[in-house]
Amino acid sequence: MTIKRIIILLMCLVASITWLFAQNKDVLDTTIKLKRMNGTILEFLNELDEIGGINFSYDESSIPEKRVRFNKKEWKLKDLLQELFRQTDLEFRNINGQIILKKRKSSKSKVTINGTIKSASDGEHLLGAAIYVKELNIGTVTNAYGFYSLTLPSGDYTLVFSYIGHKKTERNVSLENDLKFDLELETSISELEEVVILDGKEKEHVENTEMSLHSVKINRIKATPMLAGESDVLKSIQYLPGIQSANEGTANFSVRGGSYDQNLILLDEAPVYNPSHSMGLFSTFNVDAIKDIKVYKGAIPVKYGGRLSSVVDIRMKEGNDKKFSINGGVGLIGSRLTVEGPIGEKVSYLVSGRYGYVGYAANQLAKLVEGFIPRAKSLGTDSEIYFYDLNAKVNIKLNENNRVYFSTYTGDDHFFNDIIFEDNTLDWGNLTGTFRWNHIFSPKLFGNLTLIYSNFDYAYIINNDARDFKWSANFKQKGIKLDFDFYTSPKSTLNFGINLTDHDFMPGTIEPRSSNSVIEAFSLDTKKAIEAGTYISHELNFNQKLSLNYGLRLSTFHNIGAGTKYIYDDNLILQSEEVFGKGEIINSFYGFEPRASVRYLLSAEASLKASYNRTYQYLHLVSNSTVGLPTDVWLPVDNNVKPRSADQIALGYFRNLKENEYEVSGEVYYKWINNVIDYKDNADIFLNQNIETQIRTGEGKAYGLELLVEKNKGRLTGWASYTLSKVERHVPGVNNDKTYSPRYDRRHNFSLVTSYQLNDKWQLSANYSFISGSGITVPQGVFNANNRPFNYYSDRNAFKLPSFHQLDLSAKLKGKNTGRWKSEWIFGVTNAYNRKNVFTFYVDHQENARTRVFKMFLFGLMPSITYNFKF
Repeated sequence: MTIKRIIILLMCLVASITWLFAQNKDVLDTTIKLKRMNGTILEFLNELDEIGGINFSYDESSIPEKRVRFNKKEWKLKDLLQELFRQTDLEFRNINGQIILKKRKSSKSKVTINGTIKSASDGEHLLGAAIYVKELNIGTVTNAYGFYSLTLPSGDYTLVFSYIGHKKTERNVSLENDLKFDLELETSISELEEVVILDGKEKEHVENTEMSLHSVKINRIKATPMLAGESDVLKSIQYLPGIQSANEGTANFSVRGGSYDQNLILLDEAPVYNPSHSMGLFSTFNVDAIKDIKVYKGAIPVKYGGRLSSVVDIRMKEGNDKKFSINGGVGLIGSRLTVEGPIGEKVSYLVSGRYGYVGYAANQLAKLVEGFIPRAKSLGTDSEIYFYDLNAKVNIKLNENNRVYFSTYTGDDHFFNDIIFEDNTLDWGNLTGTFRWNHIFSPKLFGNLTLIYSNFDYAYIINNDARDFKWSANFKQKGIKLDFDFYTSPKSTLNFGINLTDHDFMPGTIEPRSSNSVIEAFSLDTKKAIEAGTYISHELNFNQKLSLNYGLRLSTFHNIGAGTKYIYDDNLILQSEEVFGKGEIINSFYGFEPRASVRYLLSAEASLKASYNRTYQYLHLVSNSTVGLPTDVWLPVDNNVKPRSADQIALGYFRNLKENEYEVSGEVYYKWINNVIDYKDNADIFLNQNIETQIRTGEGKAYGLELLVEKNKGRLTGWASYTLSKVERHVPGVNNDKTYSPRYDRRHNFSLVTSYQLNDKWQLSANYSFISGSGITVPQGVFNANNRPFNYYSDRNAFKLPSFHQLDLSAKLKGKNTGRWKSEWIFGVTNAYNRKNVFTFYVDHQENARTRVFKMFLFGLMPSITYNFKF
């Protein structure tokens, strides 16, 4: 009897446990339909209490008074509780159908929130997006790949995310453990309508430690009137203070008194060595493929090296990972087409092409107007001037912590004008490739591995019965980089990395093109070099007012054999030669490059900033032209031509006005340049095996004042800038050992860039520029020798050309949208009041012993029309 009772009791117990387990499971699997999608936690708990069969147990004082948001109304109870408590610091347990709520115990006093910020419209990572913590009044910005990291005390916070052209977004987070928080920001206005040029945090201009930096937005470039209606990256930045054209009408530019070979121009981290098309009339960058542009004139971050004066860091788009899209444009001298879209869920791509038919357009125009403008024929009617650009990029997300990119650019030019060159043609082109691997090692550590390839080819052909030869040259670069961002705290960030670059130089080869040519084959010595660098920098915010960024870059450069070292005496007479085998080190150079910048907040709207940086340059450009021809040759330093170095200090005042509607800044700078190079008077540099005998080195200095006022909001946006500057050089053996100024020493430079949104359909834009005339060396007289006239020249660049000034206008008309199809017409006028800006003078010796001096002008009034589309 006893055994039977025991068995019956056990059976009842098992049945009870089974019933309770089933009841627990049934409660959590209950389907809940909420009445609301946002509210306080207590409001949701009270609503759940009203639903029969659900019992909660909790201490009301432990429930935080915060609002939560859901994205749907119908839930399983288990999923609803998990989502509710994911947004809070609560946890729950289900005991016999009773749901017990309690506060989750924190396992850390400090936690890290990190993630990536993207655009919801196309999936592009947003670099420079701002993340701000309301409760702590601190924040950060995303890096070049849209990654951010903030280490905070555990607790509840309101994060504010913002970026240009996107809606400011707030998110409530409860941080008890490390949290990965990715976000997509919605666009605020369409791309075609964008007129606001704010960047991330509205006070970033005042609050960050960066100075001598300009972030140039693509929509601003597209709104800027340019030659023939072609949006131009490098010409647009010439309207900024401290940056000016090396020559009117060309894409080459000078920054704070530096020559144009002192500018490091990067496309997805690969250097572009000739950034212009059509002899400098246009730059090589298709704006439809570009996402972001930063221009550093000073306080250059230590991760950059190899140039003295500036860095122009251009980033390509990553490809739309949301939808397939096409955009393009048709203009008078060029057309563009860009295709981008997703491949599955983890891959996106972009292909963008541009073709320029400048010669064809010029030929047709000359033939059209020669009847009533006879001089039009003097421009040539059989020109062959064309170019193309092709950009491509693939973006692959491997997993949450790994992403790879592959991007490439190729572009070529062909130039022949039957008036200027007669029988000569020029061909040149760039090819770059970049592979990048992003890896998130931890919530605080972000790393990037980059493989780089860059190639520049150029050729000069003379189609002449007697000479008939082809001259060609090549410069090739391969490199690898490792860069790390370590976010130790909101007040402290470390950046460090290494890079290694292999340079191959083929300075020039001449080949006869026929058996009738009188030219014999000839080649200059090829050269090889290895360049390396390592760096570390630390950004430290001491308090709300004082912030410091300091760092050090160590660079090395080695000439590598096979090669020959030429040794000269003080009079540059060759004394001996030393031959080195393949792989042997011929020369070694080292650079110690400290850099620092500091910011002190005077108020919430104003700050003072100061900076110092030292830079080294181990490459120089051999050129006998100030225009920047594709025949210019890049060469390395050696035992005869030492590396150039520059030290620059700058002081600036930055202020925001009228609730950040206006940004005002003023900077003064002073730069010392050591081992600045120039060529001796009457230098012979074309295919000279001993080019170092034609080069002289000396000292240079540049100093100036830069003022900038930007208007960022409202119908009228744009900026006005003014630069007062002076550049001097003293190079023994040049200009009779007297101090002189280079051609790009131009005392005054004023620019005005504006856009006005007239209504929903029309946008009006204008640019005005005034620049003091550049210096040139001109004949001051003529003397005869052996019955031949010879010029007697002035001191180096002692004569000033007339001042340059020009007004450009454009009007954009938004077309009628049909479904996804969007379009616009852009009507433009370059040089609206037909100013004859003198490009140079040239001298003609006539048979009657008379000498005539002629002025050369590049452009008069030029209308343009462009049609852009997108779908």
